[in-house]
Amino acid sequence: MKIEKSDRRLLIWVAVVFLPLIIALSLLSQEDEESAVPSTYSAQSRGAKAAFLLLQEAGYNVERWERPPGELPEMPVQTILVLASPFRAPSLEEKNALHKFVSRGGKIVATGSTPWMYLPFAEIEREPLPAPVGKEYQPQLLTPLTRGGAIQMSPAGYWNGKSAVFLAHYADEGRPIVVSYRVGKGEVIWWGASMPLTNAAIAKSGNLALLLNSLGPPGEVHVFWDEYFHGHSESFSGYLAQRPVLYGLIQCLLVFMALLFTFSRRNGPIHPLAQPSRLSPLEFVHTLGKLYQRGGVTHSALLVPYARFRMLATRRLGIASDVAAPELAQALKSSLRYADDQLPELFSQIETALSNPELSEARALELVQRLSFHMQNMKLIPPDRQETISHADSVPRAYARTN
Repeated sequence: MKIEKSDRRLLIWVAVVFLPLIIALSLLSQEDEESAVPSTYSAQSRGAKAAFLLLQEAGYNVERWERPPGELPEMPVQTILVLASPFRAPSLEEKNALHKFVSRGGKIVATGSTPWMYLPFAEIEREPLPAPVGKEYQPQLLTPLTRGGAIQMSPAGYWNGKSAVFLAHYADEGRPIVVSYRVGKGEVIWWGASMPLTNAAIAKSGNLALLLNSLGPPGEVHVFWDEYFHGHSESFSGYLAQRPVLYGLIQCLLVFMALLFTFSRRNGPIHPLAQPSRLSPLEFVHTLGKLYQRGGVTHSALLVPYARFRMLATRRLGIASDVAAPELAQALKSSLRYADDQLPELFSQIETALSNPELSEARALELVQRLSFHMQNMKLIPPDRQETISHADSVPRAYARTN
């Protein structure tokens, strides 16, 4: 099948635009950076998939939670919600649902520097530059949470709460990094970082023991590991909001627009190409003036504008074209309310000049200019048709000559 010239041109432009872009992306693209989100879906070093699978093998009733907190159980006794470094900001309704959950007897285990947005009475001082390597911390007190001994952590924040009675289990030079406090019938446990439950650090020192002690004995609790505030959602709209799906839809839209554009080029209405005038009106005037000058017909250069003026004026007034000059001047004054007393005298001077065989070019030019002045004042010619430089410039591909 033969490809038309327009199709070949389109394919060439597509290749010119997209091939360098594809090559540049293939050369400059780097491997995806490791995510810092401790998600149970992530097997990277800072993910939490190992902890989630370990809890399942240890006999815990644990499941991922991808729904809003308003759908948590109404009676949350022996129910634990794990908020591992959440980053999706909660709405006021979602924050109230979390408060209600813990007040009715639920437990929340939260980590990182952002839980102040989710937990009641939480005040956390954020660490701007957490250490890349964890440090070992000894227990501050002998409590159920510290039975595993020392832990390794790189705190992303420090507890600074003063509005609730809390118990500091571990601290960094006096600044609490693992605390617990009561809210109604429930309890909140906060860690200064998610490091103890990540894939890379859960096996170090007492990190696994800290996680198990925070949750309680298996078989007695129901653990919901939150992924909702990590951006995961079971709803269809939440799925469509994910970046890969969104970018895929944008690409489909671009392809559809390209197809629509090519279809419209083939099937749209066909109009003949407009042919612009080769000469503007003002160029015609210059050319005609040169002819008058070469032929020495000065009287014609004055007669033509005068005859045109009389034709336009009598047509406007609706009177005979051979009316005498004084009567024409009087009709213009009474009908058009043109009160310039110099017009009758100008008519008389023009008719006298036309009968003068010695009429000079300078005198003819003066009379034509005065006549043109009155013609413009009376608006005998519409402004968009007046032979001026601005009108000549508006004609496509034609330019007025002024010399």
